[in-house]
This record gives sequence, structure tokens and C-alpha cells, in this order.
Amino acid sequence: MHSTLQRLSNVSALATTVLLSLLSAIALSSFVIPSRLPPASLALSHLNVVLGRPHHDRFARDREYAFVKFDLDADLAPLFHWNTKQVFVYLAADYSTPDHPDNTVVVWDRIVRSRRTARLRLADAKQKYEFKDLAHSFGNTSATFALHYQVQPYVGALRGGEVVRTEPVAFPPVKRRSQ
Repeated sequence: MHSTLQRLSNVSALATTVLLSLLSAIALSSFVIPSRLPPASLALSHLNVVLGRPHHDRFARDREYAFVKFDLDADLAPLFHWNTKQVFVYLAADYSTPDHPDNTVVVWDRIVRSRRTARLRLADAKQKYEFKDLAHSFGNTSATFALHYQVQPYVGALRGGEVVRTEPVAFPPVKRRSQ
């Protein structure tokens, strides 16, 4: 009985060691595989700033909301290999105001689950999320928009990067909702 338990313990220790070694090799090999993305294009087709009030709080004061439409052409297929589960892609706006020098707002995102759907061709796409500033006003500033990705592997750490970035785009003058 004692030798059977000893054998079972040895076999399970060997199996655990082999499994952890294999998973470590898989995780490390993901960093060796090059993932050069082909050139991508990102252009804003519309940027508008409107003065409004949130619907959920009738006592809130007016604040500025930005509305974005964009054109995107990007091929994320090179990010897919045998250890890629999915790729999270998001469009972020980076801008600064006098009160808050570093602001990043995610305005759109998508989860790409396979190489077949990794080609993103969007024309006049709208933002998915509310784009507003903490200080209620964007002020006299500009923003750059960038497409980022996060590769989620089956085994290992997340890897991320930037696909494309626009030149700074100035926020237009504020319009009231009735205009």
C-alpha cells in the first residue's frame, strides 16, 4: 500500500512538472513569434461638441459631449497564431485640459475572435461610449485618436500595442442641442 501511494505521488509530481514546463514553453514562445501589422488607416469623418445635460440627473448642470464618427481600415490577422484566443481592439482619444493634463477616453471597442474576422473595414462608424470631460468642458484643446489592441492568449501574459494614431484634431466650437 505504501509503495503504491509513493508511486502515485511520484507520477503526479512528474505529470505536474511536465505540464508546467509545457505551459511555460507555450507562454514564452508567444513572445518569439513576430507580429508585424500591415499599415492601417484611421480618419475622423466627423467630430462635434454639443452642450447638453445628462438624462439621468435633471439637476445636473450643462456639460460638453463630443460625438465622433470615423473611418478605419486595419488588418489584425498577423496577431493570430496557435496561442491567440482573441484580440481586444479599442479606439481611444487622448487629450489634455488645464485641470487634467493626461486624459484617455475609450470611444469604441470590439472583440475579434478569429483570423477570419480580423480585417476591420469601417466607414462612418459611430462611437459606442459617452465622450465627456471630467471638468464639464473640453476647453480650447485638441485630441489624438489611436487604435490599440490587447492579445489575449490561451496561456501566458497579455500583449498589447498601438496600430495607428491620428494627428491632433481640434475640438470644434460648442453647439447647443437646439442648434
